[in-house]
Amino acid sequence: MAHRQLRPKVNNYNLTVEKGEGYDLNMSLFERLVRKGYPHETLVSQHRMRPEISSIIRHLTYPDLQDAPKTKRRPDLRGVQDNIIFIDRDHPEDELLNVADTRDMGSKSSKQNLYEARMTLKIVKYLAQQGYGTENMVVLTPYLGQLRKLQGELEAENDPVLNDLDSYDLIRAGLLTPGDANMTKRRLRLATIGKFFLFQCFNTKLRCL
Repeated sequence: MAHRQLRPKVNNYNLTVEKGEGYDLNMSLFERLVRKGYPHETLVSQHRMRPEISSIIRHLTYPDLQDAPKTKRRPDLRGVQDNIIFIDRDHPEDELLNVADTRDMGSKSSKQNLYEARMTLKIVKYLAQQGYGTENMVVLTPYLGQLRKLQGELEAENDPVLNDLDSYDLIRAGLLTPGDANMTKRRLRLATIGKFFLFQCFNTKLRCL
């Protein structure tokens, strides 16, 4: 299913698949092989998402996607109306011109949003009031800058510590000192999306889409 996931980022639109000029620099090698008819298998069973989440993906991209038994009959989240909640906000993010996200080779900056970070703190507090401990919660973000902002907003109340993978990137970016990275680990986990799922798949041998 990897060839149906988000394509690599190319800053020049004229060189993309969407432009249709034949350069297709944002097409992965895997997708090129599939399009050329190279023999391949497509996994149709997912093992990590609630059915409420997979139903969205099934509607948009993977019509044949099936839910493994262990993803079903999970208890509903306490204190909320639905297990999936989308929040709309109109507070723009800030550019961090001196910090680039290493996974995005075309990006010269990272992003952060103070409003979202503080809103996340309120959500974490609310879930804690519903009886969820920090071992049951993970806070994920796509941006290294927002990862640092989340740490600053959350640590005073919950004393979270980033996982080792993301601490390494923050040290390289000059946003975290080695001494702070070696402090006693707490249970609340903050991470960038890509590294969190890579770490999960490597350690638990999940079948990742």
